[in-house]
Amino acid sequence: MAVEDGRELMAALRVLVVDDDEIARSSIVNTLEDIGCAVTSCADAEKAVSVFVSGSFDLIMLDHRMPGLNGMELHKVLSQEFGAGKRTTGFAVRSLPPTVIVTAYAEDPEVVRWQYGESIAGVLQKPFARETLRRIVDDLSERLAGSGVCLAQGGAPRLSSHTQ
Repeated sequence: MAVEDGRELMAALRVLVVDDDEIARSSIVNTLEDIGCAVTSCADAEKAVSVFVSGSFDLIMLDHRMPGLNGMELHKVLSQEFGAGKRTTGFAVRSLPPTVIVTAYAEDPEVVRWQYGESIAGVLQKPFARETLRRIVDDLSERLAGSGVCLAQGGAPRLSSHTQ
């Protein structure tokens, strides 16, 4: 394990980032890579489905508003296929990793309803501080290293902050 800021960090978390806005996507990807995550990114939900199927991820970050399938619709598609270990690939059982919705519309009633009605890890409000994203990754790392409890099994915390 590597040590940074006096803390031991797990091996790199594998994160799938889906956002149609190139600037927002790059900001998320750069922040995640700077803190040691292995990141795969997509500009649309349709591509994300095929990337998810062919990869292995510890965390998914979805933009709320995208053309075609939005983040909520993409989460539902992935949940139907991979929720609770429903799908197998060969002998391996696949399950949906914790999902964080990234949105500038965290107060939107649809987002609030969905946040508490679906098994997601939380909502990251745009604009966000790099430290907020770091806390999300740290929290997930601790949960994976510790009890194995999935973030998606807990409540859906609001993970908002201001631009750094």
